[in-house]
Amino acid sequence: MWRLKSKTNNDNLNTDSGKEYLTMSTLELNDISYKYNNAQTRAVSNAACKFEPGHLYAIVGPSGSGKSTLLSMLAGLDLPTDGEIHYDGESLTKLDLDRYRRESVTMIFQQFQLFPLFTITENVCFPMELQGVQPRDAKVKAEKLLESVGITKEQFKRFPSKLSGGEQQRVAIARSLATGAKILLADEPTGNLDVANTEKIMAILSKLARDKGYCVIVVTHDMDVANAADIVYQMRDGQLKEVSRLAGV
Repeated sequence: MWRLKSKTNNDNLNTDSGKEYLTMSTLELNDISYKYNNAQTRAVSNAACKFEPGHLYAIVGPSGSGKSTLLSMLAGLDLPTDGEIHYDGESLTKLDLDRYRRESVTMIFQQFQLFPLFTITENVCFPMELQGVQPRDAKVKAEKLLESVGITKEQFKRFPSKLSGGEQQRVAIARSLATGAKILLADEPTGNLDVANTEKIMAILSKLARDKGYCVIVVTHDMDVANAADIVYQMRDGQLKEVSRLAGV
């Protein structure tokens, strides 16, 4: 069982002044519930909490507890059937959700979801070019982001299949950062990784939260990952509850 240290070996991840925190945004859940059509019970029931910049959060719970539904609502893919989610003080119901998903929140997946026929640099450039960044400028920023998560220059032109699972997940994190979003939603980001790579990924996510002021929310079944978070929430039968420490779910 590994323990995430407060200072990691991932020192090449650039850090900015704490003043950046002032520009970060918050997600606030106000008694939100979600019920699927024809379902007898709610998938999420009266969840209330606040996700703030500068913190690493973990959400744990058994399969079917409502974690995926909650993450989908945080990402703006679904809206609560009751209650509201506020982003930077504004209800998601009043926002352009396409823009919210492009610019404000970003997802990191267990299966990486990299484009197999793009080089890893092209993968990181892709969200920037969607936002109108010139290809030359996108390439420069993409390479800086890749270096910041421990990808070497020699790997920039490789395709995802030529990287290890841990390296692919680091590329996926760099791609998420390229969107400019300050809220990172990670769905089982270490689920396909061994212990060593899990520690590296969590070190990067921790540094992004604690040093760069990102709001990082990780859904996980791994108790070591959860216990490395600043704040842990447990979901069971659609209920969300903050817990201090976990031995198992």
